[in-house]
Amino acid sequence: MSVVRREWPIAVVIVMALLTVGALVGVGVAGRPAHPVPVARGKADLSATVAPTTTSPASSSQSATSSTTTGTDEDTDTDSKSVVVAIGDSIMDGHGLKPSRAWPQLIGQATNWQLTDLASDGTGFATVGDDGDTFQDEAVEAVALHPSIVIIAASSNDLDADPTDVSDAVTATMSYLRDSLPDAQIIAFNAFWGADAPPPELAALDSDLEYASTVTGAHYLDIGQPLAGRPQLMQFDGVHPTARGLVVLAAAIAAAIRDDTAAST
Repeated sequence: MSVVRREWPIAVVIVMALLTVGALVGVGVAGRPAHPVPVARGKADLSATVAPTTTSPASSSQSATSSTTTGTDEDTDTDSKSVVVAIGDSIMDGHGLKPSRAWPQLIGQATNWQLTDLASDGTGFATVGDDGDTFQDEAVEAVALHPSIVIIAASSNDLDADPTDVSDAVTATMSYLRDSLPDAQIIAFNAFWGADAPPPELAALDSDLEYASTVTGAHYLDIGQPLAGRPQLMQFDGVHPTARGLVVLAAAIAAAIRDDTAAST
């Protein structure tokens, strides 16, 4: 009982933060400018980027274990729901906990989302995860679901990958998502870290995603590190948030979406 009472105020914060999140669906899609020719950081024009290559979408077994849909029952009318797909790593799939505890699920449960969480452990833009996929493979699956909203975040799993490979993979994946889903909202976030100070290299991963988001008309939201200095919100491995930590993360993300919505209207 004591655990429930301690978590309840944060749950209230999530509900309050999410009151206007749904408005993001209608923010500026029709008026999005065409992709500008990028000139910063010496990157190539995204219009010349080929779609990410993949042998095949991730296996059906992965979808069965890591993809879940938010809803009250099978008879619920989903026509009014926003179809949302999450692309990410173990932070996004709620590693070590029930899938319903993952932060996209927490937000989806509090909004009118029909959510599929494609995130899987160990995955990154350039790093192959435990299920043999990358974010590029998850993007192929996401496009097949015809979402109106795509959520994606940079990942610390790419810290050990070649920086050029990561940059190219970010560019290709974001360009592929935009070209395949021209009317979708794409919401990108910085990489999430735990209680300790993040390594300096993490900023480069965030910068790659921010840049690609800018040139593809995606919303890039930097929420900082809500779990910094809070080891009690981390699991024993020091890498993955506890259930309470994911609630804190969801609240920070919901607030960032809310603020972005207000600034865009």
